[in-house]
Amino acid sequence: MKWLRYAESAAALIAAAIVAALFVVLLIGVVARYSGHPLAWTDELAVVLFIWMVFWTSACVLSSREQVAFDIVYEMASPRVRTALAVLGAACAAGLLLWALPKVTDYIAFLWRERTPVLQWRQDWLYACFPLFIAMAALRLAAQAVRSFLGK
Repeated sequence: MKWLRYAESAAALIAAAIVAALFVVLLIGVVARYSGHPLAWTDELAVVLFIWMVFWTSACVLSSREQVAFDIVYEMASPRVRTALAVLGAACAAGLLLWALPKVTDYIAFLWRERTPVLQWRQDWLYACFPLFIAMAALRLAAQAVRSFLGK
């Protein structure tokens, strides 16, 4: 699946670009503040970039092994119980995320009325990465449940 590798590389490049932009914006803000001319837009843009960095990276770049997990009980279980826990846990989490997705999307769409304080950006655009995160997390969890069920 060559296209999948290209998509993963593109997602990683976008995440790296967001991190680089965040660094530059923070640097501009620090220089402006210490030169006696603070810029309010740098703080707001840094928050926006941070939100997108977290949700974009979590949705499109990090693998399930790189996510935070509490697996104390899982590690103590037998291989058969581990498989059942993996399938059940991933399937339940995917189902709950997919169940919540329409309401999350509806709420994000409702935010078109609100604007950011300094840059006056619409907040539905600001949080558009969150439904993407929910959908991608659900798809990854569903795939993980299938792989666990098949024993891979």
